Amino acid sequence: MSQPDYSWAEYLDCMEGGASDVLSLPAAKPVARPVDQPKEQPAWGVLLALGVTALAFFLSSMPVAPFTLAGGRHPIEPVMMAIILGMILSNVWTPPKVMQPGLKFSVKKLLPLGIVLLGARLNFKEMLTVGADGLVLSIVETAVALLLLFFLTRLLRLPRKLGVLLGIGTAICGGTAIVATAPVIEAEEKDVAFSVATVTLLGLIAMFALPFLGHVLQLNDKQFGIWAGLAIHQTPQVVAAGFAYSSEAGQTATIVKLARVCLLAPVVFLVGLVYARQKLKTTGVRERKNINYAHLFPMFVLGFLAMALLKTCGLLPDLTFHAHKGILNPGDRSVSLAGFFEDTSKFLITISMAGVGLETKFSAMRQTGMKPFAASLLAVLVVATLVLALIKTLGIGL
Repeated sequence: MSQPDYSWAEYLDCMEGGASDVLSLPAAKPVARPVDQPKEQPAWGVLLALGVTALAFFLSSMPVAPFTLAGGRHPIEPVMMAIILGMILSNVWTPPKVMQPGLKFSVKKLLPLGIVLLGARLNFKEMLTVGADGLVLSIVETAVALLLLFFLTRLLRLPRKLGVLLGIGTAICGGTAIVATAPVIEAEEKDVAFSVATVTLLGLIAMFALPFLGHVLQLNDKQFGIWAGLAIHQTPQVVAAGFAYSSEAGQTATIVKLARVCLLAPVVFLVGLVYARQKLKTTGVRERKNINYAHLFPMFVLGFLAMALLKTCGLLPDLTFHAHKGILNPGDRSVSLAGFFEDTSKFLITISMAGVGLETKFSAMRQTGMKPFAASLLAVLVVATLVLALIKTLGIGL
């Protein structure tokens, strides 16, 4: 039987700041590369993502239903439109391999940059308050998800390490948490790929379902942002769902998601410590793994915080340009630096969402196993319901 193809989920592995150099998983055999082969260029893939982005902005503002409703409202935001268009395009036409580096660049590089610039709109004090609430709820969510997956793993007789990976992926940040945890528990490569595929598929489903449910439940923007930031796995999925609901919901969801991601390094460390002690008891062998825990912290979070701090301190001023006779018409022109960064952020985030859509293959999703999928689905539903109940009961976001 041939090995299932889970490559459709690879582009999400590093979205929270983790990367391949934190791992010690078995690597594939290197492919011989001709000396004269040109270096991969991201330009073509980025141009494709740009084209999808331009079409998304155009369609989302068309003056016909469903793109424009009564009162001039545009219910389908460009970020969600970009993902939908990208998914449709990538599943009716396979982008050439020359475009793959650019598509990965759009997701792995432009999204963090867009998140950093998003901080230019936010008040630092309010952001810390929302982030603190998100961090507390993230701790509760992490504990519940891990315990629930541990129970379901035993009930469904799944491999224990697969259950740990599914629990970590559900609790914190999907593929990144799974890929970071795998070496500390010595997980098999097939379990890693299987887990990434499962949580990514569930995250995609939640990305489309939660905005609809949020409107049905009449959640305000802040409540939905907190819910999406905690109930959806990957950062691109969180950003897309949040901004599909509203601009404020997207900003809140991003803050909560970044607070949640900060748990990655300590949770991976604790899981590795528990595994090492269990192994010492059963085999008498003590091993010290060389894991770069510092690299698990997403450094662009610092840029996001710094940008919000600059905004709050008034260090992102409005600029006025004085134009005299010449190419430009004479007169004064004012530019808000914070507004410019915000508009740039939305554009970069939409490009990255187009990249997410263009990297998603529906055919590969069918290869996710039913038992792991069922266990993870139940865990996701329980966690999402619990978080929503806490938000409602404690009045968070009101």
